[in-house]
Amino acid sequence: MTGRRGDTVGLAGLDRRWIYVVLAAAILVAMVAHLRFPDHPSPIVQAVYDRIEALPPGTPVLFSLDYSPNSAPEIEPMAFALARHALHRGQRLILLSTWDTGNAMIERLVDRMIRRDFPDKVEGTDWVALGYRVGDEMLINAVRQNLYSMYATDMAGRPLAGQPALAGVRSAADCALIVALSAGTPGLKEWILYAGDVVRVPVAGGATGVGTPEFVPYYPRQMIGLLGGLKGAAEYEAALAHGHPEWPQSTTAATDGMGPQAVAHAVIVLFIVAGNAGLLLARRRRKGAA
Repeated sequence: MTGRRGDTVGLAGLDRRWIYVVLAAAILVAMVAHLRFPDHPSPIVQAVYDRIEALPPGTPVLFSLDYSPNSAPEIEPMAFALARHALHRGQRLILLSTWDTGNAMIERLVDRMIRRDFPDKVEGTDWVALGYRVGDEMLINAVRQNLYSMYATDMAGRPLAGQPALAGVRSAADCALIVALSAGTPGLKEWILYAGDVVRVPVAGGATGVGTPEFVPYYPRQMIGLLGGLKGAAEYEAALAHGHPEWPQSTTAATDGMGPQAVAHAVIVLFIVAGNAGLLLARRRRKGAA
């Protein structure tokens, strides 16, 4: 391609729509080919796996799903993998949310993973869905002190009193672990500051890729581990596959998504390199002609 004076400028004059076409084609090919890359858990992800693996059966674990559908592609695979691991280990799940979209996210987790992968697990005994309550940070403060001050019934309207899943649990302080998966505020940061730090319950987190750097400073003193974006979820799926090869995972959405994502990143980098190389070449030619 040529510039105004006929100089070769590489990709500088390329219609950007062609870039989108190439990018879309590359992603489509990767998806159709089910392209996957081997993954390994990083220490910050392995720490979460090790903690859940070490908890004895029957231990209550609080899961807070603080995200909306637009963040689900990144965070939902974390929720599936973490909840799958905890239920496989026989722990009791307490599902709630500080977001008004949380009930839908909990229902997706229940319908698409728990009921499908663990048909023998009984609601109210092995897991309980408390759902969303208004209050933001105040909800966390209340749950930290008395769970029943905010929740009298579960999402289905059944009284919580007498449900085996909540046996011995009066507040978040009675849980062995808090797992906070968040895409904003309130979320992981508030669970660390208003719950974990106060009652000394370990907190494990999950965040979007763009939000992950904010939480890294909390590791390892205030947060035992963190799953960052789709990569963190894929690493946890890899940890599960390595730790429990006898138990195949029904879904590996994060691992499946990392192939197309890696291809997309590679195509973008190639366009950037090619564009800059063309620009440098054009500058050299202009200088030589001057």
